[in-house]
Amino acid sequence: MHRQKQHSTDFLFSFLLLITFALFALVLAGTGALVYQNSIQSLDENYTSRTAVSYVAEKIRQYNSEGLISLSEVEGLPALKLSSDEDAGTAASTYIYFYDGHLCELLVRAETTPLAEMGTELVELSAFTMEPEGSLLRVTALSPDGGELSLLIHPVDMEETILR
Repeated sequence: MHRQKQHSTDFLFSFLLLITFALFALVLAGTGALVYQNSIQSLDENYTSRTAVSYVAEKIRQYNSEGLISLSEVEGLPALKLSSDEDAGTAASTYIYFYDGHLCELLVRAETTPLAEMGTELVELSAFTMEPEGSLLRVTALSPDGGELSLLIHPVDMEETILR
């Protein structure tokens, strides 16, 4: 009789240990899922603003020669104008601007008047600004999720170029 009571206690202890392990595994998996979800949400919040600012910075680096970068307008909207080198053949201008909730890019011949609706939508944003700060250009993007990113870019001869 004593033997059977000890056998029940061993079984009960093993069963409780198994239940404890299962509960611990579930809590650990749930915590891991929450951490992963928060990480993905944080990345998504900043993705569009980082993409927009990085795109503009790379375009400025591509056109980073004297007199090729200026602030302009496309139908009254502030725009970054990137002019092609006229020595390369056909003169063209690329305009980057914020229109209808999107960062847009438009490539036209230099003599063509740009129209805002003709641009290619690059990324959806809540707001986008480009402002000169001395010899620097501050580019700020606000994603629809609220992620904001600002970057200072230093193009060649920015003061002379921007003020044209």
